[in-house]
Amino acid sequence: MKLVPTNEKVQIKWFAIFADGSKMRNNQGFVHNAWDVTCSCGWETKTGGAIKSSVQSDVDSHKVMEHNYTRKFGA
Repeated sequence: MKLVPTNEKVQIKWFAIFADGSKMRNNQGFVHNAWDVTCSCGWETKTGGAIKSSVQSDVDSHKVMEHNYTRKFGA
């Protein structure tokens, strides 16, 4: 499934969360297992460091509910 913007496109920034609560902006190729994100609208996850698939699910829901993205199924 792919999300497609309808009337606005947002930017999601991924952050790796460390045991001490600090965070670092994700870099390509960086491997980590605790994540949070921020959206260009100001929304952010506050999981304290969840697995990527869980955070991605939250991001997808946010895009659909708040930014009118539509779900495109198939290839």
